[in-house]
Amino acid sequence: MLGGGAFLFVDPNLPLDRVQVMLQQATVKYVILLSGSPMPDLADLSLPYLYVDAKSGEIDSSHLTELAWTRSLPEVQADDPAYVFFTSGTTGTPKGILGLQKSLAHFINWQREEFSIDKSDRCAQLTAISFDVVLRDIFLPLTSGAALCIPKQLQMSPVQILDWLQDEQITVIHIVPTLAQFWLDYAPANFELNSLRWVFFSGEPLTDKLLRQWHETLTTEAKIINLYGPTETCLVKCYHQVSEDIYAGIQPIGKPLPDAQALVLSSNGRLCGISEIGEIVIRTPFRTSGYLPLSTDKKCFVPNHFTKYPDDLIYYTGDIGRYHPLGILEILGRSDDQVKINGIRIEPAEVTAVLSRHSDVRNCVVIPISSTEHLPYLVAYIVTSTEKEESEFQGELKAFLTQKLPAAFVPSVFIFLPELPRKSNGKVDRHALPIPNRQTQVAVDEALAPRNLAERRLALIWKSILNRSSINLQDNFFDLGELRCKLCI
Repeated sequence: MLGGGAFLFVDPNLPLDRVQVMLQQATVKYVILLSGSPMPDLADLSLPYLYVDAKSGEIDSSHLTELAWTRSLPEVQADDPAYVFFTSGTTGTPKGILGLQKSLAHFINWQREEFSIDKSDRCAQLTAISFDVVLRDIFLPLTSGAALCIPKQLQMSPVQILDWLQDEQITVIHIVPTLAQFWLDYAPANFELNSLRWVFFSGEPLTDKLLRQWHETLTTEAKIINLYGPTETCLVKCYHQVSEDIYAGIQPIGKPLPDAQALVLSSNGRLCGISEIGEIVIRTPFRTSGYLPLSTDKKCFVPNHFTKYPDDLIYYTGDIGRYHPLGILEILGRSDDQVKINGIRIEPAEVTAVLSRHSDVRNCVVIPISSTEHLPYLVAYIVTSTEKEESEFQGELKAFLTQKLPAAFVPSVFIFLPELPRKSNGKVDRHALPIPNRQTQVAVDEALAPRNLAERRLALIWKSILNRSSINLQDNFFDLGELRCKLCI
C-alpha cells in the first residue's frame, strides 16, 4: 500500500479453482506466503512468491525472479488502489471489487475520531480475512495507536471467545448479529465484559430481540453501534447508535457518514417522501472503483440523474428502506428477497424479526422459496429452546405470527434445526439451509383441521388456489391474498 499497490487476502482453505479465479481477476503479481499455511501448491498458480517464516520472521525470496527491490517508494495518491475483496456473483463466479486509498482512509479516520479510539484501546480481530470487515479490525487499531488482538485459536466455542474477550480486556469489537446470537445462546448468565467500550454490528439486520438478550445476558456498559454499507461503497456509509429506547423489530441504520448521502428512491427514480418505501441508494465520492475488470464495469455505479455530472455516481444497494419522521433511515430488507404471495408483497426480513421475538425461538431466518412446481412461499428455519413436539410448536408459532402479521405473512413451512448454518464471517449461510419438501412438513394442528367432507373439499380448493400447504378453520380467504381475480365462476 505504501508503494501504491493493492493487496488481496486469500483464505488458504479455499478450493484451488476459486483461488485461481481470484488471482487472475485481481491480476496478482506476487504472493506472500506464511509458513504453516495450507495454501495449495503455488507452482500450480504460476506466480512468484515470497516465503515468510511465521516464527523467526525470516524472508525467503528465492522464488521471486522479477521483483525489483528499492528503498524509495512513490508518493501515495488518493485514487491509488488499496485492496481487492470478492463478493458472490450471480453467475457462480466471484466478483472482485477494487478499493481505493482515499475511501479506506475516509472511513477509518471517521471511526477513529467519532468514537475516540486511541492508544488505550484493545481491538479484537474476529473477522475472517476473506471479508472486507477485516479492514476495520486491522486498520482501526493500527492507525490509532491501539492494540490489535488476535485470538490464537481460529475456532473457539462461545464461552471460550467470551472468556478471551474478558481476559484480553478487549474494548472494541466488530461482529455480525448471527455470531452474537450464537454467543448469547451459550453464554453464562450475567457474564461480565467490563472492559468493552464499543460493539459495532454490521452485515445483517440487527433485531430488538438480540439487543434485549445482549443486555439481559451480559454485564457490560458498552455502547452499541449499528453500521451499514455495501462492499461496493467501501465498508460503511450509515450508522446508528442504539439507545435505551430500542426500536421494535429491525434496528435503523441511522444517518450517513460525512461526505455521504443515503437516498431512498422509488422504482422510477423519484425521491421518496418520509415513511415512503423505496430502494436505498448511496452517493459518495469515497466509494470503490467498482467490479473487476474495471474496463468492462457497467453495472456497479450509475450517473446521478439529479445532477448530470459525469463524476457524480450513485450505487443502488438492492436494500429496501424508508426515512422515519425523526430523520433516521430504516432498513426493511432486500429487494431481491421480497416476494409477492397471493397478490401481497412480503418482506421476509420483517417476518424473521417478528418470529425472533417468540420466547422459545433462539434463532431463525425466513426466506422465500420458488420452483417450477410451486408459486413462491415462505419457509421458516428455526432453532428452538423448547422440547415441545414440532407439530405442537409449529401450531404455536403460527398462532403467534397470526396475532402480529397478516395471514399471508405466515410461513407455509417450518423447519427445525439444531443450529443455523453459518459462513466463515458469521452470517447465515442460506445456501446451506435444507431444501424443504412441502409434502413431508408437519400438518396443522388437528383441532384446527377440516372436520368433515365439505370442509375438506373446500380446504383442497383453497390450497390449490392460494398455493398453501395447509388450511385450517381459522383462515380467512381474503386475508391470505388479494385473489378476487381468481374467483371466476
